[in-house]
Amino acid sequence: MAAKPEFFRQQQGVVLVMCLIFMLLMTIISGSALQSTTLQERMAGNARDSNSAFQAAEAALREGERILQGAMTEAFDGSGGLYRECSGEAVECNPPDWSDRSVSNWASLSDFGGGVSSQPNFYIEELPNIEKLSVALDSDQAVAPIKIYRITARGFGVSDKSMVVLRSIYRRE
Repeated sequence: MAAKPEFFRQQQGVVLVMCLIFMLLMTIISGSALQSTTLQERMAGNARDSNSAFQAAEAALREGERILQGAMTEAFDGSGGLYRECSGEAVECNPPDWSDRSVSNWASLSDFGGGVSSQPNFYIEELPNIEKLSVALDSDQAVAPIKIYRITARGFGVSDKSMVVLRSIYRRE
């Protein structure tokens, strides 16, 4: 056998070490890219979930306002999501707690699509009447009371972990 040339005898496997270093760097870069992508995917899902919950709560709030725009024949007796604001222990004076996820004594919006985990719901509180302040006190005009209502609506997102609560004040003369 012929002797190896001097060039081949001086090589000590530097290419193998360099390949291993590059492989390690590529693994670290791909791992951080995967972690970043996973975080962005979670953020997009949470944004979609909270947006769905907000849209559901907004729809329930508009339904409560639509009910108040019509002729009110229902009594504010604590059933069907209709309550009175008053001081006392009567049932009609105690609206449900919005943080309680049960739907008892809430009015529900049954035809909301949107792929949410639970249908949006709301309740309406009849607040004490206030007198119209724009009428002069010495005039012969009768002072008509202004009816004020508070609507509390909540909507749920695609997952059952998100909930948005909206509240609005509605005025009727």
